[in-house]
Amino acid sequence: MERDLQKSLDEGASVWVIGDVHGFSITFENLVDILNLSENDRVVVIGDLIDRGPDSYNVVKIVQADSRIYSTKGNHEQMMVEGFIPKGISHKLEENLWFRNGGIETAASYIRAFTNHSGEEDSVALEQEIINDKIWMNSLPSHIVLDKWRLVHAGYDPRTELREQGEPEHLWIRTPFHSSKTAIDEQRCVVFGHTPTMLLFGDSDDHYGKIWYSDIRLDDGRAASIGIDTCLFHKQQLPAWLSAINLQTMEIRQMPRVEVWDDQARTLAKIP
Repeated sequence: MERDLQKSLDEGASVWVIGDVHGFSITFENLVDILNLSENDRVVVIGDLIDRGPDSYNVVKIVQADSRIYSTKGNHEQMMVEGFIPKGISHKLEENLWFRNGGIETAASYIRAFTNHSGEEDSVALEQEIINDKIWMNSLPSHIVLDKWRLVHAGYDPRTELREQGEPEHLWIRTPFHSSKTAIDEQRCVVFGHTPTMLLFGDSDDHYGKIWYSDIRLDDGRAASIGIDTCLFHKQQLPAWLSAINLQTMEIRQMPRVEVWDDQARTLAKIP
């Protein structure tokens, strides 16, 4: 994966990094469409393909079906790997960390995909699909390191050597990374998701849907880190965007949330 991405960059192709999709498959498809990908262009989704939104199943299928699209692992993929047990979907919901963080919508999307118009569920095929997708998610890299870039879902801990860090930091870290006063990697800009960017700005209404750039600069003038989770799933009557950054040109392209996502829609998303 890293070799292929670096080759694309070296040959002048575009490598787009997309923020947290969180189950909004139509918005995701529309954003990919406006990237106008050539055969040599590549896309990296920064993790959290799933949960909260209405159609996580199809987001996963879109990524799996296109050899130009890669993904890192997010904390929501890790929670699904640990929490999606088909025969126990309705068992002890309140004790399942994944269900309490948007997993119930993902489970519903998988069930719908294997339920026909008569309401009959193909439980055998459903269970096998869940097993296969959990294996795939568990195999995703927790970060990608290129010549001038680090692509990671959550970030890195500035208090620990980079080579000593792994999934706990890559998938979950927040404040120590965001508040670091020095560059994590003096040669590489870190592109990350996980924390909605309006929170990085201080949760001001003016910053919904905006890319966040660290004030710390690398020697080549780039921001030391760039946050691209512009938050698709929030409930406010404010911009909800899915964002992509081109590592070749630093261009930003965005797609507003297409799906209607009011309280009724969120309720219906949970119903197979």
